[in-house]
Amino acid sequence: MPDTGTVGSALSLDAPVDVSKRRRAVPADALLHPVALAAIGVLLLNDHVLKDAAPGLVTGKLSDIAGLAFFPLVLLGTWEVVRSTIGRWNGPSVRALVLSVVVTAIAFGLVKTTALAAGAFATTLGAAQWAAGLPLAVGRGSSEIVPALVVRDPTDLVALPAVLIAAWIGASRLPRSGARR
Repeated sequence: MPDTGTVGSALSLDAPVDVSKRRRAVPADALLHPVALAAIGVLLLNDHVLKDAAPGLVTGKLSDIAGLAFFPLVLLGTWEVVRSTIGRWNGPSVRALVLSVVVTAIAFGLVKTTALAAGAFATTLGAAQWAAGLPLAVGRGSSEIVPALVVRDPTDLVALPAVLIAAWIGASRLPRSGARR
């Protein structure tokens, strides 16, 4: 017989809910949420097409919003995969979700307001882009790491509430009764 429970505040009529039919979370599956995938698509489209076609305030902030909507999920997914690989993942965690959202928000704030953080991020992103391009550079010699263009702009902090999108996606994966810590 399937395990059933009640969801008190989620439903107005404390109706039994068959928890065996709820899809079980797997490590990093939050990145496959349609909203997360859309954010990644918007970021790529904006950075590689729209910013060149129509530079301005909207395209300037759109990448920030899209990145903040999915990057906490990248951190969360990385943590979950590592924990799963070593046999220590027991399912989605409130603590890991909150930490990934907070770390993203703080890092974004520092990158947008301080030269040191902006420089470190530019170098790190440049190194990641270089590493991703290595398979394409076979036979052409090695290229050097070029820091990415990172614009410090404190007005970009208006995009910070977009981390709540990642929090919402992550929270949708948490167990309904007694979230794991």
